[in-house]
Amino acid sequence: MVSKMKYSFSVRLVTALALLPFAQAAKEVFAHFIVGNARYYDLPDWQDDIRLAQKASIDGFVLNIASQDESNANSLANAFRAANAANFKLFFSFDYNAQAPWSKDAVTSLINRWADERSYFKPDNTYRPLVSTFEGPDYAEDWHDIKDKTNCLFVPDWSSLGAANAATKAGGIVDGLFSYAAWPKGPSAMTTEMDEQYRTALKGRPYIMPVAGWFYTNLPSWNKNWLWKGDELWDTRWQQIIEFQPEFVEILTWNDYGESHYIGPVREKSLGLFQSANAPLNYAENMPHDGWRRLLPYYIQQYKQGSKGLPTKRTSTTVVKTLTTIVTAPAPSPTSTVFKAAEQVAQQDFAVPEEAVVAYYRINPAKACNNGNTTGNDPKYQEVYAPDELLQDNIFFTALLAEPADISVSIGGKDQKATFSKKTPQNGRAGIYSGKVLFTNSMGDVVVSVSRTLEDGTTQLIAQAKGGPAITAECVGGMVNWNSAVISS
Repeated sequence: MVSKMKYSFSVRLVTALALLPFAQAAKEVFAHFIVGNARYYDLPDWQDDIRLAQKASIDGFVLNIASQDESNANSLANAFRAANAANFKLFFSFDYNAQAPWSKDAVTSLINRWADERSYFKPDNTYRPLVSTFEGPDYAEDWHDIKDKTNCLFVPDWSSLGAANAATKAGGIVDGLFSYAAWPKGPSAMTTEMDEQYRTALKGRPYIMPVAGWFYTNLPSWNKNWLWKGDELWDTRWQQIIEFQPEFVEILTWNDYGESHYIGPVREKSLGLFQSANAPLNYAENMPHDGWRRLLPYYIQQYKQGSKGLPTKRTSTTVVKTLTTIVTAPAPSPTSTVFKAAEQVAQQDFAVPEEAVVAYYRINPAKACNNGNTTGNDPKYQEVYAPDELLQDNIFFTALLAEPADISVSIGGKDQKATFSKKTPQNGRAGIYSGKVLFTNSMGDVVVSVSRTLEDGTTQLIAQAKGGPAITAECVGGMVNWNSAVISS
């Protein structure tokens, strides 16, 4: 009996020590990058994407690679060359669904080929390359050999199993888990219920928490034609991340144009899937999402500081900038931030470097044209709704402000009588101010302006977002485009 107790204690101790480095790792924010959509990238394209990501305080890309994509070799060479030069992090996500499942020999070979690159991400104090997947739980047993031969830290997305089953699959082979559940599954708002399930199931192992701004796909060749609720999702989810304090965050995505959840630039050379998948319309073309990067430096700094406190206004000796490029907070060094549980982190206030505004909207009213037979939710396994039950005909706006201000929204030059209806955090004067305004019966260019009345009675323009596509009842191909356009100051 005594010997069994000693053995049990030693196993638990070894397991705890194996996971200890993760508990000390710096928090990091990554963007999921579909390598197959970069097949026509050259080195400057990779360099530009990395520059834009770093400007938004993103730490690295998660490289989603398909098993039979002949462009992988050239893409990975350019990606690591650009990342090495920029001190930007990369790690692999092996996609088991895109074309065909990966063989364990191919996975092992790729990890060992690239893991020693300076830019390959190894969580602090582990010196082990982090590796993820998109699905592939049927091949879970392969990872015993893969881990033995690569010494990798295995943090897959096995969302199809659910948190509890994924955490124990193949004898608990995972070192942590990533969830792809970044969208609410119906008309209700997003919650952290699924994230709590992962935290409970992992029992101290790390969790990569997902965040996304939108989801709409209509690719007949892939049997995909549905949307999920994206209204108010981006800002709501970042507030949840700040409060939940996961070990890592993964943005979905940098460049998945086919599912409309990209935050990177829309490059014409990357839109070939709309033709190859027989899409009835190119719903990403001229539909920028760059504006969703605008407030990322603020959100990411709040997350990394573990702060639920408010940002403070700068002292009188520093003027808050207006109508200029937002000042991006310096990215912390990979070892400068030590992860602690959320309740152990002291709240830290910081100044608003620049006030800014972001807005997003669909360009077609829901009833303007044919809905394209698009469903709300995935009909293969979810309750189906009409698309306009999940998406409203609203312009949604969010502003980062040092103190209260006024908001105005015009469509086609006509004022829509907008107001801020919510502020986060609720205490103090600085923080995120947000609201929405209906656009169903209004057509034309969208302009969103933030202004403030000064002590002398004059009005100062603080920030303005404009230049996006106009709202119109004329639909490409006679079908509503359920994607969103994003504008920012």
